[in-house]
Amino acid sequence: MISARYLIFDLDGTLIDSSAGVVDAVNYSLRRMGHSERSHEDISRYIGYPLKQMYADFGVGPFSELYRHFQDRAAETVVSSSYLLDGAGEAVAHLRGRGCRMAIATTKVRRHVEAIVEKFGWGDTFDVLVGGDDVAKVKPDPEAFRLAMTRLGANPAETLVIGDTVNDVLAAKALPVTVVAVRSPYGGETDLRNSNPDYVIDSITDLAVLLGNGNLPGKDAP
Repeated sequence: MISARYLIFDLDGTLIDSSAGVVDAVNYSLRRMGHSERSHEDISRYIGYPLKQMYADFGVGPFSELYRHFQDRAAETVVSSSYLLDGAGEAVAHLRGRGCRMAIATTKVRRHVEAIVEKFGWGDTFDVLVGGDDVAKVKPDPEAFRLAMTRLGANPAETLVIGDTVNDVLAAKALPVTVVAVRSPYGGETDLRNSNPDYVIDSITDLAVLLGNGNLPGKDAP
């Protein structure tokens, strides 16, 4: 059991899945620039990582044009395709009800974050939102988490980061704050464990137990 008053969540793979919209937007950008499409698996493993890294690994460019086409399409697909991971809605509502102050810090651009928060009725759930365009450097740089902490008025000793990729773990450790890794379709479990998070949980619904706040309604103890 651990103690934390301030919780900072990654978004994709931690609370939601928007992979269908991301894959669609990436392939749209590739088509517009005359490049071959990539598989869902090829693209989805980069969710939570900078787009620039993905395009570079694909060996395509120029990035500025690819990024523009991606954002044009993502405005139509990313929010509409997003859905909550199992138990995520109940988990954040439970933790908020227990008095935790909470933030989202993600590589997604802020307008998508705000639209997703509105879609799921989280306006009163999260105190702070940090998008990838709110910072000069995205994860694994710790800037997004540091900004979230500043806006929450949090201190490291009482802060917990929850994410699903190596980048979340590295960014949290750079501050440093305690970090919980959630198994997800994007995290790459071996790499995630090798990054040495403080805790690993199977699902976001296990977070309440880890924090000593009891089980979620309707959830059996592990």
